[in-house]
Order: sequence, then C-alpha cells, then structure tokens
Amino acid sequence: MSISAARSQLRQIPVEKIDRNPENPRILFRQEEMDALLESIRKYGVQVPVSVYREKGRYVLIDGERRWRCVLKLNLKTIPALVQERPTRLTNILLMFNIHALREQWDLLTIALKLRDVIALIQNEGISSTEGELSQRTGLSRGIIRRCHLLLNLPDKYKNVILEELQKPKRKQKLTEDFFIEMERSLKTVERAMPDVIQDKERVRSVLIQKFRTDIIPNRVLFRDVAKIARARNVDSDPDRAKEALKHLFSRNSYTIKEAYEDSVSDAYSERDVLTRLDALIERLSRFKASDIDKDIRQKLLEVIAIAKRLLE
Repeated sequence: MSISAARSQLRQIPVEKIDRNPENPRILFRQEEMDALLESIRKYGVQVPVSVYREKGRYVLIDGERRWRCVLKLNLKTIPALVQERPTRLTNILLMFNIHALREQWDLLTIALKLRDVIALIQNEGISSTEGELSQRTGLSRGIIRRCHLLLNLPDKYKNVILEELQKPKRKQKLTEDFFIEMERSLKTVERAMPDVIQDKERVRSVLIQKFRTDIIPNRVLFRDVAKIARARNVDSDPDRAKEALKHLFSRNSYTIKEAYEDSVSDAYSERDVLTRLDALIERLSRFKASDIDKDIRQKLLEVIAIAKRLLE
C-alpha cells in the first residue's frame, strides 16, 4: 500500500498549482487551530513539507492541507513539497488514514463517511471488510471502527446535525458525535433484549433528542442505564416492569432516565453489586491469618458482623 519515500522528490511547488484531495476524510478546519498554525508559518515558514502527487499537470495533496490553506492565505508563492507517485483511489484514502491516525484525532463522522468508501473499495476487490481487515488497512482501532458504524447507520438528517455541531467551538456543541453514539448503543441493546419495546425507532430518537436538548436527560452517559434496564433479565429483575419503564421513557413527557432506572432495575443492580463486593471481600479475608488482624480491621469486622446479624434477623 505504501508509496516508497525513496522515490519521493522534495521541491518548491507553486501554491496555485496544488489542489485539495477530494478523498481527504477531514472536511472541517476549526478557526482557532488554523489561526495558530497561520501565525507559526508567518513567523517561521513551512517547517514540514506537504506531500503531493501529480495529476494532469497539477498536484494533489496527500498530507498537509492545513499548511497549504495557511500558505494560500498568506499569499506565499511556493511551498516545500514531497512529490510522490500517483496512488490508486483506495491507496490514496488509506494513506491519509494512516498518516493522520497517528498524529491527530479527526472528527469521527468525517472518518466514518470516508470509511464507507474504503469498505466499498475493499469489497470490490473481493475482500471481506471485517473489523480486523479495516483496522489493519486504516490504522484505526476496532473500537473506533465500531463507533463509525453506529454513525453511518444514522439517518442522513442526523449526520447533517452532527456536521453543523462540529463547526461550532467544542464548548458550544450539544448534539455531538458522542451523544449519538451513546444513544444508538442503548437503543441497539433495547432492540436486541426487548424487541417489542421500540415500534418506531425514529419517534424514539426524536423524543430522546428533545429530552436531551431540554436537560430532562442531563448527561449522555446516562444512556448506559437505558441498556441496563433493557437487560433486566440478566439481574433477575421483572422484565415487564422494565418494559413499562422504557415505554414511559420513550414517550413525550418529563420522565427521566434516572426515574426509569429507579422504577425498574435499580434494586437488582444494587444487590448484584453487593454480592460482587461480598465475594471479593470473602476471597480476600480467606487469605488472612489471625495474626494479620490489627485493631482497626477487627473493629470493622465486628461492625460487619453486627450489620449481617441485623439483616439476617
């Protein structure tokens, strides 16, 4: 896949003869980041050459679009560039994934949109686009690839919402990529564990988004409790009660995730947590000898015994 660096040529290339790469997954450039880079180039010039390939008498960027944009804005005539061989379309995309994945974190949706093209091109070669194959070719972790699939499966209108949010400063973003990923993960769990609860997924999304916008759902991480409610059977909790809580949560009202969790599975998960902790405590205590027990530990054990007797009575 790689293009040999030994065959690259370092040149000063006229800026106006360079075009952005249409396959570049990165489509958003935040102003504050660009301003800092522009000031650096104004003072010290371009310290790291861009990478390009020839295309019909012009050059196409492989790496260095931000540097190129800043040089254009500063009206500089040339830019140092490594000229490489023209890659295939698949190699072109994979080069940029591997160049940038190790250097900086792109916005996840922009990765996902281009990953879709990678999948199609790989499948055209008769190769299965498994998580492992995609990870090996792109340099992305399997976790990131799974998150990308969640975003790709969203309706287009929500992808557009995310793109609009990504153009805002981070502190002003509300309906972020992470919000949609947490929501979609929880809904997938509900569909898998309780398939009769969600009759209209788009309506449910709309309800949850509105609740998040109005802070009825104050934190995206709370969606993990939705998945816990759906897995009520795993903790021997009443599945019918859990279903009713989820249906109520998925309706247009002020019912919160916290209320749904407490009304359905909270006690069961608390009991499981206590059991897990007790098992760990018993296992650790079994290693002790009488000589290991100091005054403080003895006092705590007596307190545990007293509480246990009271509960057992």
